[in-house]
Amino acid sequence: MPEWARAAQAMPSREGFIDVDGCDIHYIAWGDQAKPPIMLVHGNAANAEWWRFIAPLLAADHHVIATDLPGMGDSAHSGLYDRERCAQQVMTVADTLAPGQKPIVVGHSLGGFVSIMLARAYGERLAGLVVLDSPPYEADDRGPSPFVRSNPIPRIYPTRESTLARYKVLPEQEVTCGFYLQHIAEHSIKPEAGGWRWKFDPPALSQPRPRDFVQDLLTMRCPVALMWGALSARIDESVRKFCVETFAGVLAVVEIPNARHHIMLDEPLALVTALRTQIANWKARGG
Repeated sequence: MPEWARAAQAMPSREGFIDVDGCDIHYIAWGDQAKPPIMLVHGNAANAEWWRFIAPLLAADHHVIATDLPGMGDSAHSGLYDRERCAQQVMTVADTLAPGQKPIVVGHSLGGFVSIMLARAYGERLAGLVVLDSPPYEADDRGPSPFVRSNPIPRIYPTRESTLARYKVLPEQEVTCGFYLQHIAEHSIKPEAGGWRWKFDPPALSQPRPRDFVQDLLTMRCPVALMWGALSARIDESVRKFCVETFAGVLAVVEIPNARHHIMLDEPLALVTALRTQIANWKARGG
C-alpha cells in the first residue's frame, strides 16, 4: 500500500445509522461537519468502504459522507429497494448530517443513476452532481444484469478465506490498485450461520430503473459533471461520442485516462484530482 493510501486509511472517520422510513441506513463520514458536504454514493452490491481511500482526500475542504444503500453494506435489508426510494434516503441522510446545507452528490455506477434521480427530485437543493461511469442511456433489451445472473440466491461459504477468494468486481476488469480491491473485499462479507456470505441482500441488486437519463441531465437544476474511465466497458466508443456531442458545452464532460469502470480501483488519485478540479471550477463560477 502506498504511503498516501496508508495516510488516507488512517484518517479518523465517524459512522452510524439513520432511520429513514423504518430502514436503518449506515453511513461513514470524514472531516469538519461545519464544512460544505459531499455525499458519496456507491455502485451495485458495493458499500461505503469503496470510498475509503477517496473521501479523506476530499475532507480538507468538505464534510464527506458515504452511505450504504438499503440492502447493501451495513444498511438494513428492508425489502424496499426501488431506486427512487434509495435516492430519497440518500437525501435524508444529507439533510440529517448536514442540515441547511447544499451537498455535492457524487455517484458511481448504480450510485450514479440513483444520484441522477436524487438531483431530478431535489436539484435546487444541491450544490452539484457528479456522475461517475454511469451511461446516460442504455438499450432496453440488454438482458439481465451480471448481478442477477451471478447471485440468484444468497450463498454461504465455509470460511472467511474461501469467501474472500471468490470476490470479484462486476463488470469484471483488471484492477490496478490491489490494496484497494483487498480492502473492499474484506468489508463486503459477514459471518452467517454455517459460514460467511456477502453483505448485500440479492433482491436489492435487481430493481428496475429508467434506461434513459439524457433529458434529466440536460435540464438539471444544479451544476452537473459526467466523468468516466477511458477504458470503461460501460462507456463504449459510441456512448463517449454521444456524450461529447450532446453534453459538451452544456455540462462538464471529463474522461479519466487509464481507468476502467471501477475508476477508484485503477486511478484513485486521478479521480480525486478530477473531483477537486470540478468542485473548484464550480466555486470559481460562483456555484
